[in-house]
Amino acid sequence: MTYILSPSSLNLLEECPRCFYLQVVRKIRRPRGPMSSIPIKMDSIIKKYFDIYREKGILPPLIEKKVKGVLPLDMPKTLYYEDENNGIKLKGLPDEYLQTEDEAIVPFDHKTKSKAPKETHPRYQLQLECYTFLLEANGYKTKNFGYLAYYHPEQCEIHNGMDIQVNIIKVKTDPERVKKALKKASEILNGKLPKINRTCEYCKWKGIKL
Repeated sequence: MTYILSPSSLNLLEECPRCFYLQVVRKIRRPRGPMSSIPIKMDSIIKKYFDIYREKGILPPLIEKKVKGVLPLDMPKTLYYEDENNGIKLKGLPDEYLQTEDEAIVPFDHKTKSKAPKETHPRYQLQLECYTFLLEANGYKTKNFGYLAYYHPEQCEIHNGMDIQVNIIKVKTDPERVKKALKKASEILNGKLPKINRTCEYCKWKGIKL
């Protein structure tokens, strides 16, 4: 059997091996609340905005003074890496790519927030590392970094249009960390159900009598 993993499932592995096993092997997910549709719509608008300027061969005005490079054409929407010996496949869907002056490809991911962040969330760090790893595995020249673009609204006269600002953070990436995570994932998936993780808020519910 081949288990299909993603950056989000590898993040789950770091949080709790037991929850990871239950989700991937037994298809039992953590409880989830309702998801707002606004970030989904924003993501769609941003991607279409980038596509317009990709066809023009220039960077979108919103980011042109913040990064260097071009938006490459004909890049795959989904990247795959398969380790047949260990029965795992890693799948990633980068939001965007930038091509540097020396023709390297770096991942560029969109995030919508209520305000500019002060630091990079560890989940996003591993996500960009997975994309760098996948690019290398598919034969692309890469750099050991990626970009996180945080889009957030500013106070404005809304009837004149929403004022959206972007903060771009350059994040160093280490593909070797992904290799270690995949090795750990393989060991867990091909073993027994891990013990309860005492620091996991979901594992704490097991065995509670109401």
